[in-house]
Amino acid sequence: MKQETYISLFSAIEQFLKDRNFGAASLELTKFNAKSMLPDDYAHYCILKTEIGLQLGDYDLLPIINSAIRHYRYSIRTDRYAKAKFLLGRVYVAMGNHAEARECFLESYGSYKRCDDVGGAAASLNRLAFIAGLSGEIDASINLLKQCIDLYQQSNDQEKVKSLTHNLAMVYFISGQLQSALSLFNCTAAHMHNPTADFTYRHKLRCALVMAHVGDIGPAKQLIAETTQLSGDLKREKAQYYEFLGWIHILAGEFNEAEKALLSGLELSLKIAPESALISQTKRLLADAYLGLKRYDLAQKYAEEALIVAEKINERAEIAACWRVFAQTALQRGEKDKAKEWFKKAIDLFAQISSRYELAATRYLAAVSGLYGNGEKAALLYLAKEYFESEDIRPYIEKVNAVLTVTPARPAPRPSGGACPVFVAEHPTTRKIRALAENIAASEMTVLLTGPTGTGKDQLAKYIHFCSGRAGKFVSVNAAAIPEGMVESELFGYRKGAFTGAPQDKPGLFETAEGGTFYLNEIADTTPQFQAKLLEVLETREVRRLGSTQPTKLNIRVIAATNQNLEEAIRSGRFRADLYHRLNEIPISLPPLSERSDDIPALISHFLAEGGFDPTSDGNHDAFKEICSILQTRPWSGNVRELRVEVRRLCLTCSGDISRMLEFLSEGNQTDREKLLKTLQESDWNQREAARRLGLTEGGVRYQMRKYDIGNDSDA
Repeated sequence: MKQETYISLFSAIEQFLKDRNFGAASLELTKFNAKSMLPDDYAHYCILKTEIGLQLGDYDLLPIINSAIRHYRYSIRTDRYAKAKFLLGRVYVAMGNHAEARECFLESYGSYKRCDDVGGAAASLNRLAFIAGLSGEIDASINLLKQCIDLYQQSNDQEKVKSLTHNLAMVYFISGQLQSALSLFNCTAAHMHNPTADFTYRHKLRCALVMAHVGDIGPAKQLIAETTQLSGDLKREKAQYYEFLGWIHILAGEFNEAEKALLSGLELSLKIAPESALISQTKRLLADAYLGLKRYDLAQKYAEEALIVAEKINERAEIAACWRVFAQTALQRGEKDKAKEWFKKAIDLFAQISSRYELAATRYLAAVSGLYGNGEKAALLYLAKEYFESEDIRPYIEKVNAVLTVTPARPAPRPSGGACPVFVAEHPTTRKIRALAENIAASEMTVLLTGPTGTGKDQLAKYIHFCSGRAGKFVSVNAAAIPEGMVESELFGYRKGAFTGAPQDKPGLFETAEGGTFYLNEIADTTPQFQAKLLEVLETREVRRLGSTQPTKLNIRVIAATNQNLEEAIRSGRFRADLYHRLNEIPISLPPLSERSDDIPALISHFLAEGGFDPTSDGNHDAFKEICSILQTRPWSGNVRELRVEVRRLCLTCSGDISRMLEFLSEGNQTDREKLLKTLQESDWNQREAARRLGLTEGGVRYQMRKYDIGNDSDA
């Protein structure tokens, strides 16, 4: 075959690929005689054959694409080498080898950058984002997609920008941000001009799935029905159609229909790529369908098969979903301890990867399983409800509320009595925090309080303890203040004679909190030794004193707090990831005071009452309102703690006189010029008297008068 003929055939195939006419491209490829081709032409042929094969579901392509890579590795055709590496990455994805795929996409990205191919570089980042999303690295996936979008914006390719924004919406869906996903889907579709059939197919399929998750089953079915003719002969797209259709049937409670669709999808998927995400997802969904049909042996079987694939490709959301199936099948076999352990593992992993929808769904299933006491059940239900309400997921809101009407989440009053710690909450955010605290208080789940210094973490911890019904002590420990060499003796205690200077038995801090709450502040500043010991206690719920061989069982509730970003501390190696996930069973973040100014009047009233002053008494009401108005405008970098100090200072300075407090604050809000001018006017321009009132020398007053251009005739 002549060189001109090769060039003509290559051009025709590339045009077919551009038009997404893969059948015609494949037919054109048969016209080549690979054995008689020159090396450069053969390498080009291998790239085209791989690209066509990927689209048509033929993934037995490693020898072909590796031939192209060997040829282009040392050639000047950096663009072709980048394309070959990119296609090899796609082959590895289809094979379920995501580690190798990631390396290929990273290399293709670098090669595309070297030859200034913006589209190729963005395509590589897009695939890296896909792998990150499957691995549960949601933040990384989002950041990579945003980099893709930036690259296309630089080249002013708005259609690609919108297409990648569509992919970003899917990552939001995976992370449980369903309303954001729907908003992006709809916005992107509205601005697409002459969308391709491929884009229209993906848009309708994905939108249908998200709509079904929020409860719009009817519109979702109608939308997915419109995709049946769009996938054409593309096997992967057809398999994904069956997967999503089965998923929607499961969400609708139509398990027989789900089984049929998923089995059809599985048959296709097994022909395409037997160790891909399609397989793990479809088999796990089949397990969910069989749970609905009460065919528990089949549910166990498909979940086990799905887990094998999910673990191989590190698809962590599917791993957790398989564990959830195991929990439900173990429950049916009467293996309650195993069921509880599987639920815990699933909940922990969903929390680690920020898969919020699946986390909430798993918490709900665990709560209604009958495995948990009222405290844990209430905590699981309330945490699930908080998420479902935030995303307006109506089917689950109804389910949770139905359970809560039978089993109210709020615990009974604390039997030991005592004064309730005050946690002021007038702003909607803090009201929500207080309600959450009340509803999770009776559980044994660990709470992690985060937020800037002075936002009220200590007070909230005491409030949770009070609401918990626990009769034991509230033991507060500054975790960072325990010297490294004393961690074991302080936390675990010791037996007499365990070391020099141990004259008698001493219980550790953990034992002191028996039956109560163990509160660890400044958890981010702890030593590695402290973190290791704390993790051991959290996992075993027992301690052993120094010098003793007998462990002591613990009945404590652990609350930890920090003003630092623990995820950043994990990345920098300062904090253990396994300890973080153990502490973060119930995360509560307290916002700075500047973001909840509605709380300030109530806080001021509370702090005044602590000092014995009544701001609501006759004659004080208007002045109190003015004081609150002034203080609400301040930034409060020290948050509630700073506000408390300011109110105490006012009380001491003004002897509890509310009117004088207002006057003092008003003076404090004046500029230095206004304050000097007012003092001079009130002292009839007597500079000596003005100096006395301001605490300055007469020279200082004269200097400020010159500085601010103030004279006896000033009317400023």
